[in-house]
Amino acid sequence: MKSWPPLWTTLTQHKNQWPTGEVWVLQQAWMHGTLDNCLFLFIEHNGSFYTGAMYFDDAGFCTQLYKLMLAKRGLAIKQIGDLDLSSTL
Repeated sequence: MKSWPPLWTTLTQHKNQWPTGEVWVLQQAWMHGTLDNCLFLFIEHNGSFYTGAMYFDDAGFCTQLYKLMLAKRGLAIKQIGDLDLSSTL
């Protein structure tokens, strides 16, 4: 299953108004304490907040990506998607 870009969702707008693709700016990243293979990303646009979830087979990779996302808060999702992470593999 493709993880990037995440599928963005919100509770405050109808589904046909949800953003798609590498849009807007990363506001926050979060991992649940007991769900170690899932990363949640948060963006904001026009006063509405959206959440995207990314799931991984490797919990260690998910943790590393979480740390990277925390460091990249404030960057456009497109900029983050364009990062070359091949040296980390």
